[in-house]
Amino acid sequence: MNAPPDGLPLLRRLTWWTLLGCLVVVALLIAAEAVRLPWRAAVMTFAATAVAITVAAVLFARPLRDPILVAGALAGAVVVAVARVNDTGAFPWVLPLACVTAAAWARWTPPVVPAAGSGVAFLAALAGSRGAVTQALVDAAITALGAGGLYAQIWVLHVAERLERARTLERAAAVSEERLRFAADLHDIQGASLHVIALKSEFAQHLVTGDPARAVAELREVQELALRALTETTDVVNGYRNVSLDREIVNAARVLRSAGIAVTIPELPDIKEPAKALFGLVVRECTTNVLRHSAASRCEIKVFVNDGLAELRLTNDRPLDPAPAPAGGLAGLAGRLTAAGGALDYAGTPENFTVRATVPVTA
Repeated sequence: MNAPPDGLPLLRRLTWWTLLGCLVVVALLIAAEAVRLPWRAAVMTFAATAVAITVAAVLFARPLRDPILVAGALAGAVVVAVARVNDTGAFPWVLPLACVTAAAWARWTPPVVPAAGSGVAFLAALAGSRGAVTQALVDAAITALGAGGLYAQIWVLHVAERLERARTLERAAAVSEERLRFAADLHDIQGASLHVIALKSEFAQHLVTGDPARAVAELREVQELALRALTETTDVVNGYRNVSLDREIVNAARVLRSAGIAVTIPELPDIKEPAKALFGLVVRECTTNVLRHSAASRCEIKVFVNDGLAELRLTNDRPLDPAPAPAGGLAGLAGRLTAAGGALDYAGTPENFTVRATVPVTA
């Protein structure tokens, strides 16, 4: 057996069919009461009811110009006045005007709309019943209640539609955020690995004629780097990669030393794994930048904890550009650290370039 439809489409269909059904019921109620009136009053009531119900139906479906709305309100007022002249009571004569009021309220939503509808009902009843204030107040109250009941159904639909739009935007934002995260992870892996592979391949090319054994060793390291990059890329695609600060520092030291750069490796303090993972990404990005944007001969890595903040500092000498623009991988990492309650900043001089990353120990 097929499952019943659900969700916003079902609510939308129920709302509009309910409104249409209410308009039909109102028209039938008025017709049943109007047949008891003198024929001139009955004809006038039928015509005014038809105008009011038609205006309300079209207004529920799409906005109308103000003159047509006024015509619907006047038609509803005529029904009320005819009923009061013939002393036939308030209900259901005020319902056509209530329908027009609810439809206008749903389109423009100012509080003045139901108040205006009730005022029209009050004035029409007051004129038709020769000054019976109590009867006029009853008509105004029923008009307000009837309009509020119809508007409540429309309001529920509008709230559901806004929630659905919010969910759609939330899903789109989540997809965009995941794409940015995926792009950042790929940059972290492929940027460093491919650059090191390129440097080692070039180095091996120069060693082929002068030192073939060293060239073979370098090419083997290139192969290992390529295989590791392939594995890490697969892990990223599957969402399973875990960055390790210990491993990233060891890898950075090995890569930098192979490029002739002296590296100082720190003793790692006791910090939580999420903070260590963020620092691992910083070490990886900085290693790439040292190789690409400096002629460094030394690099110092420090990790320590101070007042509940874990801090990573990576300093290298001889930067090619002591004041780079905040772009690329460092800018992306700055956003990730900020989201975790930390920060990333960097400063350079002609002699040294320092990257400083902080994150709460409990991040």
